[in-house]
Amino acid sequence: MSEIDLIGADWLADEVDDLTDNIIHVTPVDFNEEVRYLPESVTSIPGYIRFDVNPFMREIINCADVNSPVREVNIKKGVQITYTTLLESIMLYFMSHIKTVPMMYITADKELAKARIENNIIPMINLSGLSDMIRSSDEGSTRKTGKTADHLQWEGGGYMVPFGANNADKMRSYSIMVMLKDELDAWKETVGKDGDPDALSDDRCSGYWERRKIFRGSTPLIKQASKIEAAYRRGDQREYNVLCKACGFPQSLRWSTENKENGVVGGMQWETQDGVLVLESVRYCCSNCGEPHFEHDKELLFSEDGGAQWVPTATPVEPNIRSYHLPALYSPIGMQPWYKCVSAYLKGFDPIAKKVRDIGKYQVFYNNILAEPFEVMGTKVRFVQVSGHRRSIYRLGRIPNKYAAEYSGSVILFLTCQVDVHKNNLAVTVMGWTRDMRCYTVDYWRFEVSGDEDDCSELTSPVWGRLRTLIEETEYIADDGKKYRIILTLIDAGYANDTVTTFCSDYASGVVPILGRDRPSKNQSIKEFAEFKTQAGTIGYKIVVDHYKDRLSSVLRREWIEEAGQQPEYHFNAPVDITDKQLKELTVESRREKKDPTTNTTSYFWYRPGNARNELWDLLCYGHAAAEILAYSICIQHFKLESIEWAKFWDYVESEKLYYSE
Repeated sequence: MSEIDLIGADWLADEVDDLTDNIIHVTPVDFNEEVRYLPESVTSIPGYIRFDVNPFMREIINCADVNSPVREVNIKKGVQITYTTLLESIMLYFMSHIKTVPMMYITADKELAKARIENNIIPMINLSGLSDMIRSSDEGSTRKTGKTADHLQWEGGGYMVPFGANNADKMRSYSIMVMLKDELDAWKETVGKDGDPDALSDDRCSGYWERRKIFRGSTPLIKQASKIEAAYRRGDQREYNVLCKACGFPQSLRWSTENKENGVVGGMQWETQDGVLVLESVRYCCSNCGEPHFEHDKELLFSEDGGAQWVPTATPVEPNIRSYHLPALYSPIGMQPWYKCVSAYLKGFDPIAKKVRDIGKYQVFYNNILAEPFEVMGTKVRFVQVSGHRRSIYRLGRIPNKYAAEYSGSVILFLTCQVDVHKNNLAVTVMGWTRDMRCYTVDYWRFEVSGDEDDCSELTSPVWGRLRTLIEETEYIADDGKKYRIILTLIDAGYANDTVTTFCSDYASGVVPILGRDRPSKNQSIKEFAEFKTQAGTIGYKIVVDHYKDRLSSVLRREWIEEAGQQPEYHFNAPVDITDKQLKELTVESRREKKDPTTNTTSYFWYRPGNARNELWDLLCYGHAAAEILAYSICIQHFKLESIEWAKFWDYVESEKLYYSE
C-alpha cells in the first residue's frame, strides 16, 4: 500500500471510533421534561415541565412515540385535566426531536386554530429556547422565519398547518402523518357536500397509514350526537385506576358508587351547613372500604409509584386504537379542586329532592366534570317511569270500567286493535279509550308463525286466521257488565304490503292498512294522518308516527298517583301482569336531533330505535291514530264539521253508547 493510499487513514479511524454503537431513543415524555420550560405566566408550577403532577398523561403522550404501535388515540375528557399540555407536548416532540414529519392541527373553526398557534404554540417554542429551529418555507422570500398563524415550518423539513373543521374541503392538498383534532364535539356534522370532517381529515393520513398518529380529544356534549363518545368506544376504553391509601383497592374515580358485596357507598361525598357546601368536607371515598381521600391526597392517589395505572376495559374495534376517559375528578392539585366539582353538581341537581334544579347547569356538570355526553332530558323514556303506569286493579284480558269511571273521566267508550307485521309474527294489541284519550291496554300478544317455512307475508299463514277471529268474534266483558267488540283495526303495511292490503280489503270498513311516513318539511302543514287509496281500491292511512311519539314520550314520563285525582288527558294505563319485557318496548327509542345534510340546520326531531324490540311503542302510536281517525270520521261524516271538535265527539260517543252494549 502506497503512502498516498494511507492519506487520511488515521482521521477515518478516529471518526469510526467516535461513532455511537446505538441510537439513543428518547420518548415524547422524556424529551419534553428535558427541553420544555413553563413560565409563571401559564402555570402555578413554573420551570421545566414534570409529569409528576399529572402522571396519567405520561402513557397518553408516549402513544405519540414513533416507536409506539399505537395509531389512534381518542380522549373523552373533562376540564382542567392538562389536555392542552398533552397537545403541546406532542407538537414539540415532533417539531424539535423528530423534525421531518408533517402535522395538522384541527379544531372547530380556523380562527380558533390560528389563535392556538399564536397564543400557545409559538410562545411554547420561544420559551423553550427553540425559536431558532423555525425557518421560512421560502428561502428566497423576505420573510425571516416560518412562524405564522397559518403555517409553521422547521429545520428538517417538517411543518404544521392549522385548520378549522368547517374548512375540510381545503385539506385535500395535504398528506399528513400526525393529526391532532381538538374539541371534536364542537365540529359540524357535515361540511357542505364533502361529508363528515372527522372522516375527511382521517383521509389526509392515507399516505402515512402504517405510521400515522391520530389524536382526538374533546369534552363530550350531547349523547345522541357525540363524536368523541363514538370515537372513545372504538378504542379499548381505558380508565385510570388509583389505589385506596387504606386498603389498596384499585378503582377509577367515579361520582357515586355502591359496592354490591359489602354495601359500601363510595365516590364524592360532602356536608352542607344551612344549605351551603362545607368546602373542607369534600372528599372521595373508597368504593371498597369507604376510606376518605381529600384534595391533598391527589398526589398520592394519582402517582404511578403509588400503583396508579391505566387499565383497558374493552377490546378495540381494530388493533392499535386506544381510548382514554379523563373526568375532571383527576384535575391535579392547584387546578380544579374537588369542591368546585361538587359545587357544579349542586348548581344543577338537588340531591335531597332528587331532581334537576337547572337543566343547563346539569348538562355542564355532566360534560365538564364527569366527561360524559349528556342525554337531553325528556328524549328517552325510562323503565322506572313506564312501570309506574301499571294498575294493580286489572289484568290482561279485562276491562276495568269501575276504576276508569273514577279516575279517567268515563268508562271505556270503545276498543281499537293495532297490528305490527313482521316476517315471523304479528304484534297485536287491543286498547280501550276513555274521554280525553286516556288509554288502557286490554290485551297484548305476538301471533308467532308455526314453522321455519311459515311466513307472515303469506295470507295462508295461521296467524292471519287468528287475527280474523279476534276481529270478528272476540267479545270483552267489563267488570261492570258492559260488552265490547273491536270497532277499528289498523294494520301496518310496511312489511308484506300486498298481504295486508288483501286482508283488509275483505272488510267493508273497520279494518284498515296504514303506512308510517316522515314528518313533513317546515313549509308544509302537519296532518297526523292522511288517506291514501290502495291497489285494491280501498282506503288506507299514512300516519306521521313521530308526531305521536313526541306526544307520548312526555305522557309516559309523567307521574300520577290515585291520590292526585283524575288522570291527565292522554294518560296511559297498563295491566298489572304485563311483563317487564313488554313494557321495556316503550323505552328503547330516543329522540334525536336530525340535521339537514346541506344546510346543517335542525329540521326536526326524530326517533331512532335501539337494538331491542319496540313494537308496543309503535302500537301505542297506532292506537292514538285509530282513536283520532274514528273521531275524525264522526265529526266529518255525522256532524259535517270541517275538523275534529273533541268535546262534541266525546259527548256523542258517551251519550249514545255507540260502541258497547249493556
